[in-house]
Amino acid sequence: MTSIVVKGGNLLKGTIKISGSKNAALPCLAASILTNEVVVLEKVPIIGDTKNMIEIMRLMNIKVNVNDNTLMIKSDRPDFKIPSRFSKLLRGSTLLLGSLLARRGRVELYGYGGCPIGLRPIDLHLYAFKALGAKIEQKKDSIEIIANQGLKGAEIFFNFPSVGATENAIMAACVAKGETILKNVALEPEVLDLVKMLQSMGVIIKVNSRRREIKIIGTKEISGVKHELIPDRIEAGTYAVASVIAGSKVVLEDLNVMHLRGVVRKLLEIGAEVSIKGKSNLQICQAKNPLKSLNIVTKPYPGFPTDLQPQFVTLFTQAHGTSQIFETIYENRFLHIPELCKMGAKIDVLDRKIIIEGPTTLHGSEVYARDIRGGVALVLAGLVAKGSTIINNAEVIMRGYEKIETKLRGVGAEIEVIK
Repeated sequence: MTSIVVKGGNLLKGTIKISGSKNAALPCLAASILTNEVVVLEKVPIIGDTKNMIEIMRLMNIKVNVNDNTLMIKSDRPDFKIPSRFSKLLRGSTLLLGSLLARRGRVELYGYGGCPIGLRPIDLHLYAFKALGAKIEQKKDSIEIIANQGLKGAEIFFNFPSVGATENAIMAACVAKGETILKNVALEPEVLDLVKMLQSMGVIIKVNSRRREIKIIGTKEISGVKHELIPDRIEAGTYAVASVIAGSKVVLEDLNVMHLRGVVRKLLEIGAEVSIKGKSNLQICQAKNPLKSLNIVTKPYPGFPTDLQPQFVTLFTQAHGTSQIFETIYENRFLHIPELCKMGAKIDVLDRKIIIEGPTTLHGSEVYARDIRGGVALVLAGLVAKGSTIINNAEVIMRGYEKIETKLRGVGAEIEVIK
């Protein structure tokens, strides 16, 4: 087991550079399978999830060369079976379904992993494949998807704008005959980054953001590409929260400010001192006045991201008054709350509503990380807690944050990783 130890009380000051997006890396890695030409991905974060995805691809006869944060991928003849050894560790392994179905005409998946934050079924993914003409065979331990006669364009309406289902449907539709129209799609920046990559690979894709609609014209000619991933907006939002609760003056570099508009708005409403420096920098200074309570509802983009809900729970423990967060995306994204309560937080959960009383003095404790974002919320709590906080099972945090201890130590935090 890996643990992160944080000694609270240090004021953060300095610069943090934001890594490439984890949630963009996984679909773009999957999309590299659509061509037998070389694909180069730049600014790939080397974290637990991308490492697992790379190992899955290598076990499937795909060549992946890693040079710092640049990956060179060559898929001459990928295997259609996704190996269970790593897929059960990684929710993102499901993103291989669409690209493998498009490339090989069939795909088999033996289980998939991820954070225990809700049911997270893949029924919308399968619904899209079926609409495109694939046959689905669900067995006790596996799912097999077959399109022996090829895929055909279709009009597909999602009853919820699922990010993964949207990405899988886009990749499958790249080779479908004719036009595919996806309606009520997810429009997260990571989805649009995948679209940008595929457009550079020769696929005709048109996005209508106002109507939440994406049109794809299928093609057999998909070329290689060099593609740079977008910055990780969730990592940026996490360090922004750290800067508000424990910083004196922190600059976040190499992010996309437009992707964080809603988050910055909430930070300003709570009373944080946030300055936008161009399109890629944020400066966050110690608040002059006490932080104020606030209400938030998590929603699909451009709404407030569910992946920042746990971090804002920690932030609200330091705000004056009663704050509320209504979690609409995942029915079980509350596993960090008992751990925060161990540290002295006053938090209640009623159905999907989180009620936080503040400000409270947090005390260093031994706590347990159960998912990526909930785990990093405990790290943030440790930054302001009295004494030392030990976060066990920190491997889950490393799945989503590149060099978190190095980045926080670089701005003055007293933090170390112990194996």
